[in-house]
Amino acid sequence: MAGMYNHVPEDIVFAILVRMPIKPLLRLRCLSKHWNHTISDHFMKSRSRRMILLPFKPLQVMDTAAHSVSELPFPNFINPGSEDRLIIGGTYNGIMLLVHIDMILYNPLTGAYKTVPNPPPLESSTSTNYGFCYGTSLDDLKIVRLINERSGFDQESRWCDVFSLKKGSWSTTSRTLVRAFYTIDYAGTFVNGFLYWRAVRGNMHLIVALDVKEMVFSEIQIPTSSRLGTLGGRLHVFLDIITKFELWVMNEHGMEKPWSKALMTTNALTGYSIPLLIMGAGKIVMLRIWRRKPKHIIIYDMLNDSEEIYEVQAGALGKIWKSHAMEYVESLISPSHLCSNLI
Repeated sequence: MAGMYNHVPEDIVFAILVRMPIKPLLRLRCLSKHWNHTISDHFMKSRSRRMILLPFKPLQVMDTAAHSVSELPFPNFINPGSEDRLIIGGTYNGIMLLVHIDMILYNPLTGAYKTVPNPPPLESSTSTNYGFCYGTSLDDLKIVRLINERSGFDQESRWCDVFSLKKGSWSTTSRTLVRAFYTIDYAGTFVNGFLYWRAVRGNMHLIVALDVKEMVFSEIQIPTSSRLGTLGGRLHVFLDIITKFELWVMNEHGMEKPWSKALMTTNALTGYSIPLLIMGAGKIVMLRIWRRKPKHIIIYDMLNDSEEIYEVQAGALGKIWKSHAMEYVESLISPSHLCSNLI
């Protein structure tokens, strides 16, 4: 096989590979180191696409290049009947963090997965939120479980359990007594060394921030309910204020004036729409609802006040009220490679 490959021009080989389905490609990688290198290092870089995971039941993915929405293969280790309890805690380089009965690192392209060791047990009065991030370097991947435990009238004890994929073990931060709040997001948004979750305390909307390096919490007030996203390595919030949309960018963390208005437009969308994801160039991914069912996915261009419409498969919203869409890039990386210290 390798001898035949040497007689075929490289551009023709790539033209053949790009038309092949993924399962035969995975088998071809086992032929030799040369084929594994060709497919894994070169071919997948040109083939991998940036897509958007949608928080539906079943899991669906939006491919903007192909202008399509399709269903992701459901993990065979999870009972589809219990899918409503499935949480996507984050993504990294083609790997999804799934929180079900266990925490699982899953590559939907290859079907490979790895179960994370169980975290410390919780009391029944606690609420949990999650984050998938890295510490001081890209290879220092961490899973964060944010914990809030009711400890008295309008008081909570807050801490984190942190799993280091490099060390293969859990650690726990010290508990901090704080004013109680209701956390909206299941999964945190990671940018510039911080994890951010939306929250509400009474009539006040805020963002809970975790400094991943120092494991220190802080709070940032925002004017109204919003969606979080990242653009150009900075945190953005998207505000839907009745008659208009506003996109705000976060200044350097800890500044006296944390927000600057980046863009504003008249709210010209028809029907009831929920923002899901902030994209580049002033574009927002939104879900149009009809009779409590997903009807269309819309990419709304705030600069041109225009929209692209995508048809979606009929399905339930699942935990969409506390979930958000996530960018996802296909890869052949095995979850086992991310946590090589685990058996």
